[in-house]
Amino acid sequence: MRYSFTLPAMAACLLSANTQLSAQQLTTAYAITSTEKGNFNWTDVKQIDFTTGTVTRSIFDSKQASFTVYNARTGKEIKPVTNANGVAANISAPVASLSAACAYDQRHNRLYYAPLFMNQLRYIDLNNQPKIYYFENENFTPVADLNNEANHITRMVIAADGDGYALSNDANHLIRFTTGRKPVITDLGALQDDAGNGERSIHAKTTGWGGDMIADAAGNLYVISAYRQVFKVNIQSKLAAWVAEIQGLPASFTTNGAVVDNDGNLIVSSANTAEGYYKVDMHSWQATRIDIKGTVFNASDLANGNLAFANDKSSIALINRAVIRNDKISMYPNPVANSWVNVNFNGKESGRFTIQLVDLGGKVISEKIAMVNGAQNVPAFLTTGLAKGPYMIKVLSNSKKAVFTDKLIVE
Repeated sequence: MRYSFTLPAMAACLLSANTQLSAQQLTTAYAITSTEKGNFNWTDVKQIDFTTGTVTRSIFDSKQASFTVYNARTGKEIKPVTNANGVAANISAPVASLSAACAYDQRHNRLYYAPLFMNQLRYIDLNNQPKIYYFENENFTPVADLNNEANHITRMVIAADGDGYALSNDANHLIRFTTGRKPVITDLGALQDDAGNGERSIHAKTTGWGGDMIADAAGNLYVISAYRQVFKVNIQSKLAAWVAEIQGLPASFTTNGAVVDNDGNLIVSSANTAEGYYKVDMHSWQATRIDIKGTVFNASDLANGNLAFANDKSSIALINRAVIRNDKISMYPNPVANSWVNVNFNGKESGRFTIQLVDLGGKVISEKIAMVNGAQNVPAFLTTGLAKGPYMIKVLSNSKKAVFTDKLIVE
């Protein structure tokens, strides 16, 4: 997300309206946007159709005099704290300081976002009546100077592993946050430029700052910077390789938001102009304007549940391989920092099982046969020198049916 031209800090995001929507309905999306079209104050949450610019529902209106927020860890309502004089401190409004990045969690139907100048992760639960959650009293990033534009979180996405990833403007902080019952927020550190990037550095303000991120089906991230530059990021190595410069956009069009449509095209929006959205072929990186009549909302950060290159034969979407919960099987620790993980059988499953460690591409890295009879812990040893990052632990029955799968984070 880029917001330092002649405009104030800005944000907007699009995400699919519901995990149950059909493909035809996925043009309907939520947006953190302005109250009125052409305005540059992104403090409202609306449901819109980004192919027409039509607002179909208002989710949060910045004019609301009252609102309720909840602690993301405990689920309890966050109430104002009173000082010694009995004066209650105001709870910050959901997007009072504007937002620079958002991501749609398809599995839980949530919109994650990061307000500017607050260093805090938040999300909106979109199930039934929307509810707003803050990771209260937790720093999202390990930075101290929140006024330094380099430190602002301006890109965010849910990757193929189901985890969220956020990136600072200067690309010195790639933040991973898990989305399960016990969220873990980790600073993975700085991205590194590929040797072939030349002057197109992911760290340079004129090439790598701002914009948005999308994720592909093979477990990579793509940074679409505000300056139309595309970088492919390997999560495990944190190597950012320059891919292309998007062609065919108007001179005034900065690429501030990015999302993948149902046909596998990249949709980009601009914070500098309300002229419209553009569709980009991600093989040629050529853009064409989406035919929208009239003025649309400025959108400076987009998000939905689609992955890039999902139809490519070489890409296998880990997020599409549903996590299989089983109250008879569990694993710990997770994340894991050593060479083994325990798979726990609670005594209600017995027989011959195969425990597999699987990477993001679906490749089986290691497996172990376990004969289970009663309650027991089975240590599954990890491969020596395994790269840090997300994997899957899969448990197969004797008939090779998957009876348990879950993500495992190797630190």
